Amino acid sequence: MGRIRMGSGVAALVGTLVLAAGEGAAEWKVYVQGGIGLSGAEVDTDGQAGNAPVTRLIGKDHDSSPLLDAAAGIEVPMDELVPREFLLKVRLPDWPVRSEIEAAGLREYEFSTVAGGERFFTELKATTVLFNQWVDVPLVSIAKPFQYLFGLGRQPRLRRWLEPASLYVGAGIGLTALMDIDGTSNVVGAHDDVVDFAWNVGTGLNVAMSDRVTLSAGYRYVGLPNPSVSTQGPFAPGAGNKIDYDLQVHELRIAIRVRVFEFASPWR
Repeated sequence: MGRIRMGSGVAALVGTLVLAAGEGAAEWKVYVQGGIGLSGAEVDTDGQAGNAPVTRLIGKDHDSSPLLDAAAGIEVPMDELVPREFLLKVRLPDWPVRSEIEAAGLREYEFSTVAGGERFFTELKATTVLFNQWVDVPLVSIAKPFQYLFGLGRQPRLRRWLEPASLYVGAGIGLTALMDIDGTSNVVGAHDDVVDFAWNVGTGLNVAMSDRVTLSAGYRYVGLPNPSVSTQGPFAPGAGNKIDYDLQVHELRIAIRVRVFEFASPWR
């Protein structure tokens, strides 16, 4: 008899938790994301090799490369980031705030600049690991002020179109887990592996395909380090024998985000 009561109690507890989750208690969402993109890089080089005579290493070039990225993170409503008691009478919107760890790689650029009277070729590979934070602003929330300002009313048909979509903005910091530089001409070489600070900012559009799957497309500016690499060749080494790379990286990305787990806010 006791076992029956215990079993009934466990079943009731499980049922209560399931019902609570179905009633919206599941506020925090864990997700994984994968994406592809096109990375475009512009480089400006300045340096020298040798002493007498001095070979100038200068020039500008650009190249593009495909990229792959993967991320895992957690999505929390903005008004659930901290216990509501701490907010006093401040009311925050319930816009999703996403915190994630992202790895992006497969970037491989080839640049051609000048070394004296010859071409200087540089191959640069870059993989970044970043901690990003994004805010998803529903398009419905963006449209409301305009509807009020121009007296357009609620417009339920427009709302149905806008409800699945949101605008995201955010930024992230991290490092270059891999940044391999290999520069060469017939005489001069420059080689280095750089691990340094990196960052990015971005914006784009999310479209919810279902309750668990979201498609996103957007733009990123990626701040890679601007390395200074020593040059080598058949000349005496010197402090001025180096080449400086000034990089500007712009990327277009498409990604699919899948919610894999959700749980109730710990503040409730």
